[in-house]
Amino acid sequence: MYLARPLVSLSSSLISLILFSCAPSVSDYSGTWEDSGEHYENILELTKLDNNEYRFSINSWRESYDFLVNDITRFVGGMNDSTFIIKVVDGQAMYTDEGREFEEGWGLYNEEEKRCSVMFAITDTSIVLNTEACAFIYGGWGVVFDGVYHKVGDK
Repeated sequence: MYLARPLVSLSSSLISLILFSCAPSVSDYSGTWEDSGEHYENILELTKLDNNEYRFSINSWRESYDFLVNDITRFVGGMNDSTFIIKVVDGQAMYTDEGREFEEGWGLYNEEEKRCSVMFAITDTSIVLNTEACAFIYGGWGVVFDGVYHKVGDK
């Protein structure tokens, strides 16, 4: 009887250790992520909501030639609204404007227009962002949000 008790305790500890080491790691991707170069900057902010849901916002600028003023101009773009929410599942997430309307009830797009969609491939060290049909509805001339973002402070 004296030996049975430590063995039970030891086996419970081993089972707990095995269960915790096999459980998937849960990451919090909240914070500021950046993709930048000499003539552009994209800032992605992720705010954790419930479970694996995040609100995202993107603020960007790009220097492009403006043929109207015959000079290089800094154009801006962004996606900043409380409706921009994603759910991360297995390091992947997607946002789409499908069905999005203004508060007044009218649609954001004409019937035949392609809706903006944003795809996220997320790891602990980077976020690869790919967009489709977002450039002119959310961005200025030449402004795109696509890129490989790294956590600010983790470069």
